[in-house]
Formats: sequence, structure tokens, C-alpha cells
Amino acid sequence: MRSPLDRIHRFVDGPLGALAGGAIYGGWAFFANLSAAGARRAALIGCVHFLISVFLTFAGVKVMNALFAWGGPSWRGGSSALVGALTLDYAVLVGVHLWLGTPHILLTLAPGLLPNICFCFAYTLLLLRARSNPPARTTEMTI
Repeated sequence: MRSPLDRIHRFVDGPLGALAGGAIYGGWAFFANLSAAGARRAALIGCVHFLISVFLTFAGVKVMNALFAWGGPSWRGGSSALVGALTLDYAVLVGVHLWLGTPHILLTLAPGLLPNICFCFAYTLLLLRARSNPPARTTEMTI
């Protein structure tokens, strides 16, 4: 039987976790820019933000896993995963919103900042936990 942390880890690693995050932030991006950009442009901004969020959520955990493995000792791997994922996320988000001409980039990104930091921190802790508790090996011999 899986622990609650294992189920959470599995959910955020999968497409449903990515879609849930994308839907929340895409909807917010639409509403944050509706009055300044108009409905049509705000819808474009919201849809693009949805796609970026899904991509970053789904690919971000893969990047965090790679940076964690590359980092060596646990504290180095953890800090590489945390800082690297946040840097990648906000470089992509700010860059795409600048390209789109989003009128309220800071307002668009602000509500996601704390949840994103918390997510990256919590996922880093899950990675550290997984490293410190590797799967048990069996001692059975096969013939």
C-alpha cells in the first residue's frame, strides 16, 4: 500500500497534476489582464499561460529530478533542483509574457510565486526523502 506522500509524488509527476496547475494559473492570467487587455487578448494570455504552466509543471519535475541527480550529495542536489527549477520557471514565464505583451506581468505571476516556491521546496524534500530511503533490495537468489 502506498503512503500519502507517495500518492502526492505520483500525482504531481503526472499529467493530471500539470493540467490542474495550468488550469488554475491560466484562469488567473485571464482575469488579471481582462480589464487592461480586453477579453480577446486576455483569453490569449490565459491560454498561453495555461500551456506554459502545464509544460513547466510536467517538465519541471523532470528537470528537478535531473538537477537533483546531477548535484551529487543530497544538499547540493536539493539546492540545484530548487534553484534551477525556479530560475527556469520564471525565465520562461517572464520571457513569454514579455513576448506576448502582457500588460500586467507582475500581477499575472504574483499569485503563483508562493505556491511555486512551496511546490519546488516540497518536491525537493520528496526527492531528498526518496534518496535517503531507497527501495529495499531483496536477497532472493534466482537460478
